[in-house]
Amino acid sequence: MAVIKVGISEVSITPTPGYPLGGYIERYLKNNRASGKLHDIYARGFYLSDDSSEYIIISAEVLLFDNSFVELARKRISADTGIPETNIMLSATHTHAAPETSLEIFLFRFFYNEEIIDLIKDYNRFLLERLVEVTQKAKHDAKESELLIGRTLLEGICTNRIDPNLEKDSEIVVIADSLMRGGLMSFTCHPTVLGADNTLYSGDFLSYAAERIKNCAKGFVPVFINGAAGDQSTRFVRKNQSVDEAKRLGYMLGDTFCKLLKNLEKIDVKEIRLINKEVELKRRNLEEEKFREKLEAHIAELGKMLEYEQDPGKKRKISQDLLTSKLLLETYEKFDAYLKRLPETLRVNVSILILDSVAIVFIPAELFCSFGLEIKRKSKYPYTIIAGYSNGYYGYIPKSETFKHLDYESLMSIFKADYGRVLVNEVIKFLT
Repeated sequence: MAVIKVGISEVSITPTPGYPLGGYIERYLKNNRASGKLHDIYARGFYLSDDSSEYIIISAEVLLFDNSFVELARKRISADTGIPETNIMLSATHTHAAPETSLEIFLFRFFYNEEIIDLIKDYNRFLLERLVEVTQKAKHDAKESELLIGRTLLEGICTNRIDPNLEKDSEIVVIADSLMRGGLMSFTCHPTVLGADNTLYSGDFLSYAAERIKNCAKGFVPVFINGAAGDQSTRFVRKNQSVDEAKRLGYMLGDTFCKLLKNLEKIDVKEIRLINKEVELKRRNLEEEKFREKLEAHIAELGKMLEYEQDPGKKRKISQDLLTSKLLLETYEKFDAYLKRLPETLRVNVSILILDSVAIVFIPAELFCSFGLEIKRKSKYPYTIIAGYSNGYYGYIPKSETFKHLDYESLMSIFKADYGRVLVNEVIKFLT
């Protein structure tokens, strides 16, 4: 059996006020900036080594990592720590209350000015240094340790945000070191209790979950991993979008993790393996879809629906779909040109880290929950964790049905409708 070493670390990535916050397009329309902090935001590292290689999983409380940033960060972290580039995993929690990190995300970028671009570049330079630091600390902290694992279900903090009656993933999983210094904490939900009006840095409900976890397990560092959360959020369960509500839901999540930490079982890890697979996905063609014509009809339909809808959750969904549709119609030529600059076939890298009975699937996109559940269900590994928003970002990968309804997630996808199925089938091949 291999000698396993584990290292845990945590570094603040909170900048000074004044940076644009990522996640909500409304902020760019109003030219909003961060006015301060509700919480510090963090990068957290989970380092693993066996007799033959070493790995680092870095979770950062940011919206996402651009593909170009991941390439740069891996080179820099590898040069400074000796960890192979392919063994460096960067995963974003997807909080919408952290500085904007993306220069590549479409639609949003159409509303950037030079000042915003400079601020994003400046924060990314700061962030890169912190990611190097968190890796160095985790590796330096590494101690011989066993791995412990457990899972449970948590209801009431998240549902499907398109329709609360559709699929949801209520599973949370912990992989901790036996010294209880920290661990991976997997959940599946958009951290979007705090809305577009919020101008304070925060990890959203995860900041409150971390507070609870650190109270019940002194010194424990929660390395949060968000799952197939493309259509999962608090939209239909939250009472409002206040700080108190983020606290309420975060405490629910934190308390559940605390209970789980008392009921973990040992994983006998004989070796650690990493699989890297490139999957070819076709980009969408707007002319072929008659996208402009569909948008025009959709906008008229949504306007009528908004007049009569009373349910707050449904009203939020309609409003988001309507705003996005209007902005896409307004910037149609830019969107079309953006897509045409991309290759017709994009090569999307998926990484799978195998720890005996555990498989962690790193996907650089916002995968729909039903796809994540299918991967888990068909995997031969008793514990299969989806790590979305990881090692880059290709936007939403919805189910094909959402393209028929023109839901927000399909409007914001760069792929053809049926290529989510292609990706999932390829992932399942390596897990069965």
